[in-house]
Amino acid sequence: MIEIQKLEKHFSSGWERVSIFENTDFSLDDGEFIAVVWPSGSGKSTFLNILSGIEREYAWTVKIEGQNIQKFSDNQMTRFRGKNVSYIFQNFKLIENLTVKENIDLIIDLNGLERNFSTKEILEIVGLGNKMNSYVYNLSGWESQRVAIARAFVWKTKLLLADEPTWALDSVNKKIVMQLIGELHKRVGNSIVLITHDDEVAALAEKIYRVQNAQLELV
Repeated sequence: MIEIQKLEKHFSSGWERVSIFENTDFSLDDGEFIAVVWPSGSGKSTFLNILSGIEREYAWTVKIEGQNIQKFSDNQMTRFRGKNVSYIFQNFKLIENLTVKENIDLIIDLNGLERNFSTKEILEIVGLGNKMNSYVYNLSGWESQRVAIARAFVWKTKLLLADEPTWALDSVNKKIVMQLIGELHKRVGNSIVLITHDDEVAALAEKIYRVQNAQLELV
């Protein structure tokens, strides 16, 4: 699914050169669900942007589905990402003046995507069957998070990137969210890369990686 070879990524902080990755190899198989435990500080968003093809300033090879995404033009990368990558964002990124249904359907309608579920089905699965026509600005944070999860799984995608999807939750609700993500993953068979700083959350994935010494190390 994903193959990274000899990845190098650095940035400057004042006079200091900081390494996010140095000569790093990484692979993700079809259908794998992994968690990456990221230390406090920068780099997390950069890694997700590399996997999604938003970040193009790095060295050596990143392949998704056997295709070297560095060779794509910006337009080709946008089309590829639109059909192959879904997201659960830390801050949800819902459009508040649209309904729940409109937030879920918008990307599908714009890109002509194939569905895993109807909008009604996915909302029933995440426990929001009665909120389809509610406006996002009327939802609680917990309900907004479920909409974000529903939106990420409703259409057929090879790769799901989840950025701290449990960051504002207590231990009980963290487990509920992770169980929901795990159940949907089993139903649709996509590959998931979940970034977290929380060992308790990471333990609910199938494999755990930790970022140490500018490397991704399997725990």
